[in-house]
Order: sequence, then structure tokens, then C-alpha cells
Amino acid sequence: MVNKQLCGVGNVRACVPSPEGQEEALANESNQHERGVPYQVRVLDRAIDILDSFTLHRKELSIPEIVDITGLNRSTAIRLVANLERRGLLQRSSNKGRYRLGQRLFEMGSIVHASFSLLQAAADPLGALEESLGATIVLAVRNGEHSVIVDRRQGVGDGFKMVPMPVQVGNVRPLTYGLIGQVLLASLSSDAVHDLLDKYPLEQHTPYSTKDPDRFLKRLAFIRSEGYGIEVNEAVEGLMGVAAPILDFTGSTAGVLALGFPATRENDGAFMDAVISKLKQAAAGISANMGYVGTADAAASEAAPGQLAGEQALGEW
Repeated sequence: MVNKQLCGVGNVRACVPSPEGQEEALANESNQHERGVPYQVRVLDRAIDILDSFTLHRKELSIPEIVDITGLNRSTAIRLVANLERRGLLQRSSNKGRYRLGQRLFEMGSIVHASFSLLQAAADPLGALEESLGATIVLAVRNGEHSVIVDRRQGVGDGFKMVPMPVQVGNVRPLTYGLIGQVLLASLSSDAVHDLLDKYPLEQHTPYSTKDPDRFLKRLAFIRSEGYGIEVNEAVEGLMGVAAPILDFTGSTAGVLALGFPATRENDGAFMDAVISKLKQAAAGISANMGYVGTADAAASEAAPGQLAGEQALGEW
């Protein structure tokens, strides 16, 4: 029940407006000013209040229990719970009329955990790359069918004029986009790769982008064989990149390390050898910090037995 005597600036939960338009309502402007909380969206606060109601000691809750804990009226609680369930943030329990936190929250928490672990493991190797290369340095992880950028740095070492890379921390792309996606796809089964190509067909981002699935699959074979990938002018004209997988203690791909620099360096053999060597050393260092025992090259060569050799795949580019 709502205690109207408690209704006021200091107690938002006790002050429940009429149901009409609650899901669209913003927090009262004057209350925002007095509380010093800009851009507060009341309906989001209330949805988060519902999620916060669940604890280790309250793993399952009924609508009446949610109402009692949050101070929401019943109709508002029912609508919010229905929307949270629809988005996978809540799910119905086997106990009739009760709810528990949804699988989507577990997936999101796994991403956060993986990102924090990876960022910690990558800190020193990325710092060394920053000092030794003038490349754009990108760290990414997989989230289902997409890649997510979790770190981006601009190297200040031996350099060259950079072509800006159109990536920022938080950017999300389908796995069929760009070199980072290719490295992540190389760790998946053939069936999974074909399913993703059907769902997210290859696109023509520049005149040099390939839309040929066969050529694309040979690039994945090269990555598996050689432990790194190369892309030139395909995501952004004038830019090329090299990327390598980062492995965890199980030997699974935990992320991708990528370096971007001008495509004019493509035919500079000494430069490319040095960059690829530094890339693979850094990826191996991060993998070791993630608990991987062995070499990135060995894991890559074992990832897909029977696939095309790297030289054969590269020759088809």
C-alpha cells in the first residue's frame, strides 16, 4: 500500500501517480532540480527497482511481493513485469505466479565479466603496443551474433599518418562485418558461420569489399591456419588492418586484437612483417594473461583441421 504521508521529494517510491501514462512519464522537473538528478526517467527507475528486488535470498517473487517491496501499484507492476519478461530480463518460474531474473541478464553479466577480465589481461600488452606503433589499436569481444568494441587506443610510437578508424568503444557490428568479425567467425563451426551469413549477408562497404561467400570462407580458413587475418580497403577505403584472436584458459576465443593503419603500407614487406609479429606477440601475451597455456599459432592450427592452408586461402583474395 502507498503511504501518502511519506509522499514527497525524498521518497519517490511512496509517491505513486495515477496509472495513466506511467510508462511514458518523466520524473518531475522540480524534483530533479531539488535532488540534483538530471535526465531521470521514472519508468526506467521503476523497472530497475523491480530488478533490484531480487536478491540471493529472494530469487523468486510474485507480483504482490514486488508491489510490497517497490511500493508500486499493482497495475504498474504488472505492466513493467510483462515488459521485462518480454525483453528476457525476467522469466516465469516453475512455481505458478512467480518470477525470477531472466537469462538475458546472465548473458549481459557474462559480457561485463569477460570484458573486465580481458581489459585487465590486455592492459600491459596494449600499453606496449601504444608505445611502439602508430596504429589504431582495437580490442573487441563477441556478444552472440555481434562484435563489441571494448577498448580503442591510438598508438604514439613509430608512426605514419593515420586514416581515422570508424570505431569507438561500445560499437556493435554483426560478425559478418569487417576483420574483427572474421576472426570471431573463424572460431565457430561451419554450420554456425553459414547461418550467420544467411542472416547477415555480406555488404558492399567500399568498391573493394567482397560479397563472395566462398572467398569469405577462405579468409576464415587463413585465419585458422595462420593465427591472424588481414583486410585491405574493405571496411573503409584507404585503411587496412590486421587482427588476431585472444584465447582464454580453455583455448576458446575470448576476444580479438586488431591494428589499423593506412592501406599504402600493404606492399611494404618489412613493415608488414614487423606489424604482424608485434600483433601476434601482443595477442599471445594477452592470452597468457587470460590463462592460456601454449602458443596462439598452435591453437589456431588445431582449430579447424582439414581446412584450406593459409597460403591457398590468401591466394584467392
